[in-house]
Amino acid sequence: MLDRISYTDTFFNELNPHAIRCIAAMRGFDIPDSHSFTYCELGCGTGHSLIVFAAANPQAQFIGIDFNEEHIAHAKQRAESLGILNCTFLNADITTLQELPSCDYIVMHGLYTWVHQSVRDAIHHIIERSLSHNGLVLVSYNAYPGWHLYEPLRMMFREYSMGLSEDPFANAEQGLGFLRWMLDQHAEYMNAIPSSASFIEELTKHDRRYIIHEYYADHWTPLWFKDMDEHMSRSGLSFAGQIPMFLNNGSIALSEEFHEILSIEGDIKRFETFKDLIRNTMFRWDIYAMKSSEQSTFESMHIGIVQTNIDFSEQVQLPNCKPIALDMEFHAPIMKAMMNQASTLNEIIEYCTALDLTRPHVESAIHNLLMTEQIKPIPGNISAIESTTQFKQYVLGFLEEALIAEEHVIPSIFSGSGIYINKDTALMLLACIKHADDPIQWIAEWMEVHGYGDYSDVYDKAKRAYQEFEQTIPFWQRMQIM
Repeated sequence: MLDRISYTDTFFNELNPHAIRCIAAMRGFDIPDSHSFTYCELGCGTGHSLIVFAAANPQAQFIGIDFNEEHIAHAKQRAESLGILNCTFLNADITTLQELPSCDYIVMHGLYTWVHQSVRDAIHHIIERSLSHNGLVLVSYNAYPGWHLYEPLRMMFREYSMGLSEDPFANAEQGLGFLRWMLDQHAEYMNAIPSSASFIEELTKHDRRYIIHEYYADHWTPLWFKDMDEHMSRSGLSFAGQIPMFLNNGSIALSEEFHEILSIEGDIKRFETFKDLIRNTMFRWDIYAMKSSEQSTFESMHIGIVQTNIDFSEQVQLPNCKPIALDMEFHAPIMKAMMNQASTLNEIIEYCTALDLTRPHVESAIHNLLMTEQIKPIPGNISAIESTTQFKQYVLGFLEEALIAEEHVIPSIFSGSGIYINKDTALMLLACIKHADDPIQWIAEWMEVHGYGDYSDVYDKAKRAYQEFEQTIPFWQRMQIM
């Protein structure tokens, strides 16, 4: 059944190769080149993430593999329509997959805990056969202990609704109704697990395609971290960290009352297991590396500002963490250094220490900004590709797509990833790029054609919107969109 129902068409920034390599470098592992690399996604779905990353990293090669024919057909058609040539999509069963080229990244989202053991074995065979000598693996998966609370809800949903009819979408609605009915009748399980009410409420908001794939999968099996770590270690890999980045810092990820646990942070299996228990982890994004680095590569990582607004509050509240204080005495010079084209950690540190700021304080401040995602890993050194006609065509294609979507993702070669925009922003960017001689006139004409009102009625609205947008143009130029 699952091979006949398409999955949700979603972009996952967690699959960003530059974030993956930064975390691995932070933990002392060897990492691939930031530009010329080969990236393979197992279970790529409709290829949304992979297509964005391919457009944003034109010197790299991307391979997407999925067993659903509709997924691959959609991915191929979209990549072709956008003119993206550095990605290949294969409709294949992982268990019978032929040779892959050497891959610097092998990533999979959700796949590992949805499939039969034979498919997991095939995944490990692919890793052992195709991962490069300094390659990285990202595996996201349903995890314990968080799923121990809600696993019975999945079982009840599945047992009640699967096979009620030949329409899995109708079955899913029946299953959700059953869970709500059990809640209303105050079943003892629901009473014993008060949070089941919010879990069911959240579940009803999900795309039904997601629910079908997540809840009707035959071999759905959450894992403890220690189990995943053992599986990967048998393929010669070592744990190199988690996404999001702040989870790699125990003093941030754990509240102060649990800081005694930090004494065992060097014992990775025990520490990660205890951390998951404290945070009641339901899902993990884990990075595994092939080998440790003989010399540190972290200081040579490129870092950038990839958001429009660089005015940040003095404290940042991360999920289930204590607030992180951001000291402007140290953080403001760091942000200024990056605006002045200092982009490696070493360059930023040199810029700040020249202002008589101490290196330990600067390093700590950079660390906090990375943890809170005020600054992010980027490819760096993009001068050779920043003005290519090819990338400009990619951007125009994504912007045209965005005109018919409430929210869309466009690629940026500055960030090496994607940027979320809405329809209004896409309209403003297209006006700047394609109609720079009189962008306001073009926006008003577009609005008239698309039913927003007569030209005379919408012109003032277009003018105000464009004048407000003009303030963000330096950001879009920095992102290489304009």
